[in-house]
Amino acid sequence: MGREALGTGRWKGQSGAVKALLESDAIILRGAVRARFARSTLSDIRAQGDTLSMMAEGEPVELELGHAEAVKWVSVLQKPLPTLAHKLGVGPETPAHVLGPLDDAALCEALAGAVVPSAGEASMLIAILREEADLAAALLVSQAHAGLPIWCVYGKGPFKTVSDGTIRSFLRASGYVDSKTSAVSDRLTATRYAPAGKPAPPQRVMATKAK
Repeated sequence: MGREALGTGRWKGQSGAVKALLESDAIILRGAVRARFARSTLSDIRAQGDTLSMMAEGEPVELELGHAEAVKWVSVLQKPLPTLAHKLGVGPETPAHVLGPLDDAALCEALAGAVVPSAGEASMLIAILREEADLAAALLVSQAHAGLPIWCVYGKGPFKTVSDGTIRSFLRASGYVDSKTSAVSDRLTATRYAPAGKPAPPQRVMATKAK
C-alpha cells in the first residue's frame, strides 16, 4: 500500500510535525508523535476538514494531512482488510502443498479448502520451517516441480526458528528471489520466493467429479 503524508499529529497529549505511513495492516507515525496503530484496532474513522480523525487504543488521534489526503486515507481505511489467504494468493483455484506441521490456527484458516496432497497438483508450496534442514528439503521439492514458488513460513521474535537472513542467503544462492512478505500470526511470518525470472503461475482450476 505504502501511502505516506506529512502533517501535524495529535495523540495522548503529544502534538507536532509527523510523517504518517499507511501500511497494509497499520498506521505508523514518526516525528513529534511516534506510534504504530494496527488497522484492526482503529474505529470512528472520518475526515473533518483537513483532519483525519479516529480512535486508537481508546484515545482520539488527529492527523492534519490536508482535506484531499484525509479523504483518501478514510477511503482506504474503511475498506475491509485483506485476508491471509488473499495475501498468500491461495484458494481453491490456486492450491498449496504444505511441507511441515500445519498447527497454527491462522494459517489453518487461510488454507482451509485449498490444500492438495502432492506438489504436482499445487500452485505453490507452503514450507513451515522448524530448522535449516527444512529449507533445503523445500528447495528440492520446488526444483522437482518446475520451480514452484515457496512461501517460507517461520517463527519470529521469541518463536524464532530459521532466521530471515539464513533463508534469503540460501535461496538467493540457489537462484530464487523474494517478492512478498506477510505476517501470518503472532508467532509466524512468511516470505515468498520463486526462481528469478519465473512469471506468476496461472490460476489452477481444480477438477470436480461429474455427478
